[in-house]
Amino acid sequence: MAEVLTGTVVTGDGATVHEPGYVVIEGTRIAQVGAGRGPGRATMDYAGAVITPGLINIHVHCVTLGPAHATGSKSPTEAEVHAFKERHLRGGTTSVLSVDGFPLWSEYLALRDRHPLKVTKCTAHTPANIRAAEQSDGEGLTDAHRKATVDELVAQGASVIGEVGAGGTLGGGMQDNIYIPNAIRERCGAQIDPFQARALKEAVLGRTIDPANLDRAVLRRAMDTAGLTGRIDEAAVIETIQRCVMPSMAHAYEGLREAAVASARVRRPFIVHHAAASADVVLEVANDRMIAGHCNHPSFTEEESVRYARALRAKGALLEISGLDLFTRTKGKQDITNFLTLVRERLVDVVGTDYAAGHYDPVSVPLAGIVREGLVSMPQAVALSTGNVARRLPGVFEAGLLEPGRPADLAVFAPGLDRVHAVYVDGRRVVGA
Repeated sequence: MAEVLTGTVVTGDGATVHEPGYVVIEGTRIAQVGAGRGPGRATMDYAGAVITPGLINIHVHCVTLGPAHATGSKSPTEAEVHAFKERHLRGGTTSVLSVDGFPLWSEYLALRDRHPLKVTKCTAHTPANIRAAEQSDGEGLTDAHRKATVDELVAQGASVIGEVGAGGTLGGGMQDNIYIPNAIRERCGAQIDPFQARALKEAVLGRTIDPANLDRAVLRRAMDTAGLTGRIDEAAVIETIQRCVMPSMAHAYEGLREAAVASARVRRPFIVHHAAASADVVLEVANDRMIAGHCNHPSFTEEESVRYARALRAKGALLEISGLDLFTRTKGKQDITNFLTLVRERLVDVVGTDYAAGHYDPVSVPLAGIVREGLVSMPQAVALSTGNVARRLPGVFEAGLLEPGRPADLAVFAPGLDRVHAVYVDGRRVVGA
């Protein structure tokens, strides 16, 4: 029996709005979409609400079992995976790209069907990427993970290569959030926060992660701010930061190059960690199969984020910006500048989140934020995590547009996209009364 949903229908193509409109679902597929009240009587009348395709988040961690991140870190637990999936789903997301590249296919399958969120798998099983993981963390890696190959995982069903590089292997956010604070605590007993860790790291290595960038005056100020003066000397801080960050760097750079070669061989897209430290290598290997992750990375200045985004677009790369927790955090708010600037300059193709547990937001939050800021219309915002993904990655995601024949994955939002009323996956309502 067909189900008819009525309300304001936003198809995901960036422009089309039916107000009022309808969507007809037959089984797991969309049968009809159009303007007006539709055929027969509405099964669900969402008057005053917006019906969109279910959102697609193409930059997500910790939604499968197996080694996490490009660092090969310890696997999340089953309970954590379930909780993270539920958080995405309740934010209006129905599909995600799991950019943890080291889990085996069996680890991916283990929990795939225990939750309605659709998870698409990546692979990063190349020699240099394994070495980078081992140098930075590697706690979750076994011999089976080390022996697996991109070709094997693609043959089993992995759709994308990556994420290649990460905040842990290329001196980014994982160093600020986890590794540097832990190392400082072990060294002198002091507890520092991620913003203090980043300040120390950039004083020692700069934004481009190079020991030649050491600035002792900046380091002394960062140590004062972090409450480290008198508890640990400068030389010890320098040694600690370099020991955390530097061992994986050269391997991670080589991993970016290996991924580009593998992508050409197996004809799959590849997603990369794009930041100040990796930007030149990312640009070197960029092509129309590349997904340039988090082009708004906080290590970029505003000018750099724009300049590199334009250069990557000229080479055909898909530009992703990540919402992280930029619209809800209370500290470090300046990090939002690159995100807003790239949207304003129309240097964004898709919006993800780089979700990695903690305080990261569902992708609906940054979409609502840029509508609220007046930077894009509501249909344009929706397209950044639906139709744009479907059209640029057709072999990866089948959903993403409200069109006949596509999967009946839908979200129902308040008009500003800031509240979720209902979510449908394959025609079944999985969120909402």
